[in-house]
Amino acid sequence: MRLPLRHPPHGRDAPLRRCAYLEALAEHARGLALGPAADLVTPRGSRGRFGSALQWHFGLEPHDGLDRLDWEDRIELKLVSVWRARDGLACDKLKVCDLTIDPWHKLGNVLWVFADRLTRVVVGHRFTRFAGPMRERLEAAWSVDPHFDKPQLFVEAREQEQRQAPAYYLSAAWFRAEGLLPRELAGVLPFDSRWWSSVRTGGRDPLVTLWRGEAQGELMCPRCGGPIRADHERLGREGWAPAVHAMPFGERCGLRGHFAVAASHLALGPGEPGRAELEAALQGLLGPDQVERLADHVVEPDDHLH
Repeated sequence: MRLPLRHPPHGRDAPLRRCAYLEALAEHARGLALGPAADLVTPRGSRGRFGSALQWHFGLEPHDGLDRLDWEDRIELKLVSVWRARDGLACDKLKVCDLTIDPWHKLGNVLWVFADRLTRVVVGHRFTRFAGPMRERLEAAWSVDPHFDKPQLFVEAREQEQRQAPAYYLSAAWFRAEGLLPRELAGVLPFDSRWWSSVRTGGRDPLVTLWRGEAQGELMCPRCGGPIRADHERLGREGWAPAVHAMPFGERCGLRGHFAVAASHLALGPGEPGRAELEAALQGLLGPDQVERLADHVVEPDDHLH
């Protein structure tokens, strides 16, 4: 159910905020698999768990629903899940904040971090400031009908913990209209939502096996060594394919769904820094004590250029 906007627009450009340390973190985040950190810092199946994982990697305490901005109360972090569609990259609508919080403040300065919807690997980022024609176009949502005019910013209520939880959302069309989604990004794969829903067991995501061009019948599970069966033609064409883990299988693998990803379609190429860590994290080969925080490996500059 859609509701009217509660907060009127400010009618002025947001001041530019930047931070050299945040920019460095964003640059180093490409190729970061968010799954291990999500398992470490959030309950299984919780909403926003991958966004919380991103916050943790950036050195923040994972949180949701606060009225202050994520980074020093100056810049908001937003994780955008993307997939490859016929005409470029696509995404879903995105929650801005709860209805009690001013969405225009939240959108003032934003770091948008893009992650592949299937693998949950960071594939790119973009900074925006809420100013100029972009601000004026979105502020038009204040004066249109939320039901019939399809505004780019809207309030929607959905069930959450057996109660109505109204929140502000940006439409998927807004990202396209403002040119925020690149045409292509390395590491972005097609996404089959129907298959994904059918293969998740007990709220647990399916496990990944990387395919490096093995012949049919030679692909093996990296976790237990059992055989993995997948459509290799589809792997070569689309970069991924649903998979079946045949007998024998280990304790972790037996009750989980599976899919294979072509190693050639990862966000980081062979030999790039972080490639080995990406492969291990993506295939679930890291124990909880092996999950390292990105912020621990990025040097904080003396001058943040505020």
